Amino acid sequence: MEAEAHSFPQHQHQNPYRPLQPHQTHLVHHGNGGHHQHLQSVQTGLGDLIDDSEHLGFHPDLRLQDAGHGGSYGFSSERSHAVMGGQMDVSVQNVQSRVGNVNVNVGGSVQHAPQHAPQQQQHHGGTFGILTTAPIQHGVIERLQEEEMFGAGAGQNGGASGGGGKGKGHLNTKIVPDPPNLDDWRQKLFAVDEVITLSQDEFETYFPHVDNVYSHRSTQEYKRKPFRSHYWDCRLKGRPPGTPKSDDPNKKKRRRTARERDLCDVKIKITEYFPGAIQTTGFDSEGGHQDPSQGNGFFTQGPMQMPGGQFGTGFMQNSSGISVQHPGANGAPYYTVQRVNGNGGNGKGDGVAGPHKHTLEDSDKIKKNSVQRLMLKKDKEDKKTQKTYHKKATGAAAATVRKHFKGHELQLFGSCFCPFVQRVWIALEAKNLQYQYIEVDPYKKPQALLEVNPRGLVPGLRHGDWGCGESIILMEYLEDLSLGQVHLLPQNNPQLRAHCRLWSDHIDRKIVPLFYSILQAQEFDKQAKHTTELQDEISKIVEAADPEGPFFLGAYLGYVDVIFAPWMLRFTRVLKVYREWPDAMEGTRWWRWMQAVEGNEHVRNTTSGDELYVDSYERYSQNRPGTSELADAINSGFSRP
Repeated sequence: MEAEAHSFPQHQHQNPYRPLQPHQTHLVHHGNGGHHQHLQSVQTGLGDLIDDSEHLGFHPDLRLQDAGHGGSYGFSSERSHAVMGGQMDVSVQNVQSRVGNVNVNVGGSVQHAPQHAPQQQQHHGGTFGILTTAPIQHGVIERLQEEEMFGAGAGQNGGASGGGGKGKGHLNTKIVPDPPNLDDWRQKLFAVDEVITLSQDEFETYFPHVDNVYSHRSTQEYKRKPFRSHYWDCRLKGRPPGTPKSDDPNKKKRRRTARERDLCDVKIKITEYFPGAIQTTGFDSEGGHQDPSQGNGFFTQGPMQMPGGQFGTGFMQNSSGISVQHPGANGAPYYTVQRVNGNGGNGKGDGVAGPHKHTLEDSDKIKKNSVQRLMLKKDKEDKKTQKTYHKKATGAAAATVRKHFKGHELQLFGSCFCPFVQRVWIALEAKNLQYQYIEVDPYKKPQALLEVNPRGLVPGLRHGDWGCGESIILMEYLEDLSLGQVHLLPQNNPQLRAHCRLWSDHIDRKIVPLFYSILQAQEFDKQAKHTTELQDEISKIVEAADPEGPFFLGAYLGYVDVIFAPWMLRFTRVLKVYREWPDAMEGTRWWRWMQAVEGNEHVRNTTSGDELYVDSYERYSQNRPGTSELADAINSGFSRP
């Protein structure tokens, strides 16, 4: 549309044992049942609008408590800056640690607030478009086994482990899309040149990024040992011919392409050590080593602070002979990963474990890893839940569209959600003109619209063989034609006409850009700053208006009122919903102006239901990329595209 032209197109854990430590600032939890995504909104009361002087008319309870502004045009609120509507309490999720017979549980929760719906008025805050995810938990080994048997997204009870035993994963899986040093970790876990010892956190973070390389075959349980072993073959080995197919009636059938078997013989064993495994009396690791980390070239063994201030080059040992830097030294669960293929993996048939016969890139071409699949699923689900712009007017505006559907030489090309279109539409109604309203999708830019405005923006107006697409120009054109008996600009008074044009320009250059700046800003400080600026600009035009009103020039709807009306409506229907824009104080000049515009029949006849505006402006409130040319201009520091 015209200036609103649219074109779509923490927590870090310290671990001295391992320098390649995953960063957990952006976690996506993956887990039990299906994936369910929540958009979390931190709701904070923006400060308030304009000076509480009687002639401006913002409620005295809405004053921004900001000494930096001296209260000149601020608003206050009993809610002030408190984060009340979307409280967020984030803590470590379901971390379990057991030493001997002692269990320690650290619990936490994330409370989610609805993002922006109109019923949000019952909360005491606004929405700032902060995205978070709901914690979804799953045993990492069990989940990966289920995905092997039943495909990605299998539920906790949706499948079983293969081979030697049913998976009994007890861990929580965190899907970290881009952890530190990811390429190095993936290459190490692909090659597995030596035994790799990982903490539970490291394993849960990095193994899902390479599970596409391997295919689970079996799980070996031990009755008297505090660990179990999971065997995975390189995916390029292929499944044996007798692999049973799933009988789950709800499982989506996939088209499969037969792949040549036995392209690679690599097999790995992942040993899962339970909490307190090293501290178990008589513990001996599966491989016969008291400390599986020793001899592991994957970990850097730098200088360690020794008792008495002396430095050594080895790990400090505890009474059990296990280094204090070992992931399981304090009783925490941990994992080891090693290559165990003994069927001629080096191509010589001598039982010596050899490397892969292909590259990591070759594996990535065969299948996406769990993190990639989950993120794709998340994006798909997000698109389903995101609201978008409406393509049909609702409410009183829909009745006006039906009234003006017949062909006419004067045609208005518009979009029901566009405020620039509504300007021209109100003017046509106020002048009581005959016209044809044509709803178009500005994102699709139909040929009929391009013929009127080559930029493909709305509004567009065709009058016989002439056409144009700029709202201010179209307003002036309708005035100059003298069509109808109603004039929006004062007649025979050049000074007053210039006065109206001056303040119409003020609306376009100051008020409109600040409206979008508040809506698109994601940080509270910027929202508060732009709110104060908008308050100042509104105060100027209120002071310039006729003191009695109720409209800008007095008793009747005029040019400036029509220019300002679409944003007056959106203050209460959009900015209040997303950014807690305050109501005008009853009885003041600002309040009387707002009431007069809202109650005008021509404004009402071009206004849709509130839901249309809430839905259509959600993408602005989240500052989604590609929202519109206007949004791009605001983000770039310009007032108009």
